[in-house]
Amino acid sequence: MKNSEIIKPTLLDYAILGLIQDKALSGYAIRKLFEDTSLGNYSSSPGTIYPALKRLQKFELVKKNIQSKFTKPCFEITPNGVLILQKWFSKPIEKIEVEKKTSELLLRFAFMESLVNKKQKILFLTTFRDLLNMYIKELQTYYHEASDKMPLHGRLAFQYGIDANKTTLKWCKKAISQIG
Repeated sequence: MKNSEIIKPTLLDYAILGLIQDKALSGYAIRKLFEDTSLGNYSSSPGTIYPALKRLQKFELVKKNIQSKFTKPCFEITPNGVLILQKWFSKPIEKIEVEKKTSELLLRFAFMESLVNKKQKILFLTTFRDLLNMYIKELQTYYHEASDKMPLHGRLAFQYGIDANKTTLKWCKKAISQIG
């Protein structure tokens, strides 16, 4: 890296690295992917995307490739960028992520296809599954103990949370069977 600073990648940084891991993209193309897909939840603003690209360049996680004066410069991932992604992919899943950051776990999973071996993917998914099972049981226990004290809308919202986690669990099991 160019200086002694250590980057602490943001979710936006990981999303950008994930997008360009297999194919170099222009800043505009990256911004359009954020704008036109659910990645927009992380940001699609030029005021966020371009500074993130500059920061990733500064830490040598991406490099700008200028093909000619007639084409837009493209950003491609560097070996350091690949290492950062791989480290993120192999980071153990924590219970708090299952409880509050499922979309981040799914983002990690979505980008790990070409950089993670089958065994690591299965480990990721089985850990996710096991933690989801535990969390659903905790939610159900709480619901059975407290639902009679909840207003109707509170009960309905809580049931939605349980059902949403059950749907994620069902998806997790299906993904394990398809990859395994």
